[in-house]
Amino acid sequence: MANSTAQPNDASPGKLPTLDILDDAAVWTPEIQELAHALTEQIRLDQPGMIVNGPPRNGKSRACGYVAAILSECVGYPVTVLTWTIPESLTGVSARVFLQERMIQSDCQAVTHRDLAVLRNRHITHMSERANADGAKRIVIIVDEAQNLWREDYGALVFFFNELERRRLRPFFLLVGQPELGKQADQWMSEDAQQMVGRFSTRTHAYLGIRLDDLEEVLAGFDGDGDGDGDGPEATAAFRTSPKAYAEGWRVAELAPLMRDAVKRLGKSHNVQEEIRLPMQYLRSCLLAMLYRIAQRGMNPRAFQLADAIDCVKSSNFGKVMNYYIRTGVGAAGDVRSSASGRDGEAGSGGQGTAPKRPQRRRPSSANNEGEEAA
Repeated sequence: MANSTAQPNDASPGKLPTLDILDDAAVWTPEIQELAHALTEQIRLDQPGMIVNGPPRNGKSRACGYVAAILSECVGYPVTVLTWTIPESLTGVSARVFLQERMIQSDCQAVTHRDLAVLRNRHITHMSERANADGAKRIVIIVDEAQNLWREDYGALVFFFNELERRRLRPFFLLVGQPELGKQADQWMSEDAQQMVGRFSTRTHAYLGIRLDDLEEVLAGFDGDGDGDGDGPEATAAFRTSPKAYAEGWRVAELAPLMRDAVKRLGKSHNVQEEIRLPMQYLRSCLLAMLYRIAQRGMNPRAFQLADAIDCVKSSNFGKVMNYYIRTGVGAAGDVRSSASGRDGEAGSGGQGTAPKRPQRRRPSSANNEGEEAA
């Protein structure tokens, strides 16, 4: 009887892997660690919320899912995390629809009742019970795609905050969105809307792409080295690309110098003088192009050439959007980034951060954190 079990690529020419080379696990990045430090500090300082913004496709949504999984470890005590995603709407939605969407995203399925007050109480009760089940007094609500919030929606968030406090919980709202979300905070300041500033934007954190000097650490995460997740070598990108090379000690992190040089050469061809960062989507695309070329040609990964890497980076189409990310990324971050916690574990006056520093993989949280990017 034929064996129907799917086998990884055997590195023979022209044969592609029968499994996705990169699975849906989120990987550690220095940007995630900086976000975890910033969030941990704000929680320890008992701030009520903060804003995280950055260009699209940088991996913000996946990063939030990753941080949600480690937040209790970072803070040092149980934390309940809920993730809400705000869909784009040209005219806004009714208070009922907004509430029902948030209830569903909080895993509260009893969303029908003619009385809106009953639904609100049902939702608050559900969130309180979630926190009690976790043994948590702190509840962090991640609001993804928050640039889509309307003015009335912020009023609903204030209501949730106050009601959770009335239930003797300590809420924290993390608003995550595109660069225009930062303009909302500026508008609150110009209007002297301290109610909103004090609740949602005591700190703004810019989430950017991957520094080229960090590629080795980030690529190591795709092989899960040292993550202890128990999936075995079959779950690693290196093994799925070439089991033979994996057995000989090759890992995808060895492609980092070629990827870095290829991106720099692409930037030079576009007359780019500024620092180049790779958005997570394009990093994954570049890496996949390289790994599939290795697999399809059955080549020794250590024989991969710079010319091959340049072709793969070009095939990711990063060159077409590079100037946008430079314009909205490093230069746009300015002083905002300088206030973010460092990578060495510092968490400002809030104490020492404990975000894991080793590359590791974490599968996306089931709590609706996939509204945007791949990471």
